[in-house]
Amino acid sequence: MTTELIGTLFLSEKRKNLMIYLLDGPMTIDQIKTELNVTTSAIMTQIKILMDQGLVRFDNGVYSLTIPGEVISGKMIPLLATLETYSSNQKYWMEHKPAFPAALLSRIGDLQSCVLEEPELSRLYELPLKFEENLLKSEKIREISSFFSPVYQSVYTNLIQNGAEIDLILPPSAFERFKTDYGELLLKYLQSPNFRLYVYEELIEIASAVITDHFFSVSLFSNSGIYHNHCLMSFAPSSLSWGETLFNYYLEKAVKISGEDF
Repeated sequence: MTTELIGTLFLSEKRKNLMIYLLDGPMTIDQIKTELNVTTSAIMTQIKILMDQGLVRFDNGVYSLTIPGEVISGKMIPLLATLETYSSNQKYWMEHKPAFPAALLSRIGDLQSCVLEEPELSRLYELPLKFEENLLKSEKIREISSFFSPVYQSVYTNLIQNGAEIDLILPPSAFERFKTDYGELLLKYLQSPNFRLYVYEELIEIASAVITDHFFSVSLFSNSGIYHNHCLMSFAPSSLSWGETLFNYYLEKAVKISGEDF
């Protein structure tokens, strides 16, 4: 029975889409035909299958979900979103460690429309061009990084001068590198009202994540623990919201640094 029900839901795009559309409320057959762009004969066969499974009912001229149908359809949406997130970058997810907090892993389907960005060969050790161009347009930047990045002494200088708000979370090792090798620059940053630095004492298992006012990006370590210059980048609102939650997860346990810590 379980296999039959799964087949009913997922082996037909028409049935799957109808279940999702009916979450918005009852529909007449004409509304269903318009929404799904189908003929009466094509959709009635699928409706009958859903009715036979107890997922859809017909009453007073409209079709609607039964209570079990509502519950199942509600669960389908995050599952379909998760499958879309995985399948759109399947090779990447197979080869990298998605070391996110459990609560965020359960919402990984929120990472919609992610595109893998890598630098061209001529700028192999520079930021991916699309990432850098959009970072420079940002007015608010929140970053988590497990390592010291050259961005802090180049791009961030321009951003701070232009008034961008920057919150940066680093592990102790990256903070010490920043303080030791670029102490004067770091002190200058800390004296700026729009730059805030935090140290996260526990292990940061992702390579980095950046959340701005208009895009989200994340870089992961490979399954073998190797890092290469890249990022998964998205402009979808759900991805930005997911990224904000990720940043706040680390921020909650991070310690804010001031100029007095030198």
